[in-house]
Amino acid sequence: MTFKLACGDVMPGCAQSFDAESREVLLGQVAEHAAAHHAITEITPEVLAAVSSKIRVTPA
Repeated sequence: MTFKLACGDVMPGCAQSFDAESREVLLGQVAEHAAAHHAITEITPEVLAAVSSKIRVTPA
């Protein structure tokens, strides 16, 4: 399985996208990007829910 997320689905206007072999790795990539590019350094339950709702899972 591949987990995918387009940052623009959560942060309109952002063109960054992510894909990873696990949800945990994907969320790590997203957290690093959020801190570096969107000044989001605290992943609150609301932020996690918003991101999680936009993750797509595709067969390997």
